[in-house]
Amino acid sequence: MLAIGLERNLFVTVDVLQPGSTSIIRNANIDMFKGSMRLAVDKWGHVEAAEAANFTVKEDNNLSLVVYELVHVAE
Repeated sequence: MLAIGLERNLFVTVDVLQPGSTSIIRNANIDMFKGSMRLAVDKWGHVEAAEAANFTVKEDNNLSLVVYELVHVAE
């Protein structure tokens, strides 16, 4: 299961997303929150199961474990 943050800080548990399965996520983006990435699906978004993908996920390159720092760039 996966918790996805929606507008107004609501969270929904999506049973469609299971380890090893393939899903299609539409109208979503990555939000930065306290140095971590969050997948946000907007109100027009949709999560659905899909056929198996024909690629292998690089599990050793988990960007969710990276702590990011906001950098201000002077214009």
